[in-house]
Amino acid sequence: MNYNNFIQDFPNRCEGILKDYKDRACKNGREVTHMFAIASAAITIPFARLIEKEHPSQDKKKCQQAASKFANLCDKYFLSSSLWGTSTKSWKYGLVKKDDIERKKEYWITNASSLSDDTKVLEVLSIIRNALAHGSIFTLPNNDDQIENIILFSKEKIRGKYSGNFNLLTVSVKDFNELLLNWINFLKNLEIPPEVN
Repeated sequence: MNYNNFIQDFPNRCEGILKDYKDRACKNGREVTHMFAIASAAITIPFARLIEKEHPSQDKKKCQQAASKFANLCDKYFLSSSLWGTSTKSWKYGLVKKDDIERKKEYWITNASSLSDDTKVLEVLSIIRNALAHGSIFTLPNNDDQIENIILFSKEKIRGKYSGNFNLLTVSVKDFNELLLNWINFLKNLEIPPEVN
């Protein structure tokens, strides 16, 4: 069946896959892979369509009310937004200097600190989107070699130019999955004109 749109219908179907196949993925030890596969599409595609003025779909122009709600969300503080709305939990932010890129990933997170109360949604979503779109994702296992934490990288830009450093977010698998579901729930509540597809 064709998609009604890629802002709401597509990620809604992604959520269906996430939930319908979760038990099977867990049974096969692939729950994180399953989550990343869904997040890579369910976050990056609607994000692009709601934020990019020159996207070929012209969804930002066609869905002005939805784009406005998204812009309002992006301007909110992440920890108190509808995407999170609880304590910082496992979310941490840091900066990895270009000279430290070749060091072990365990070193990258040594200077990361809990996400501050004034971190905006746009900053968090942009790092996640860039990490997913460019493959800048790393994982840290627990003592049983199970993936426990996720590291997400995004190029640091100063006045539009890449500094050589990377912004870093680290989060537990459980908390990232919660964000993904909250993101899809936010999209479900947007008003999309029926002619958009």
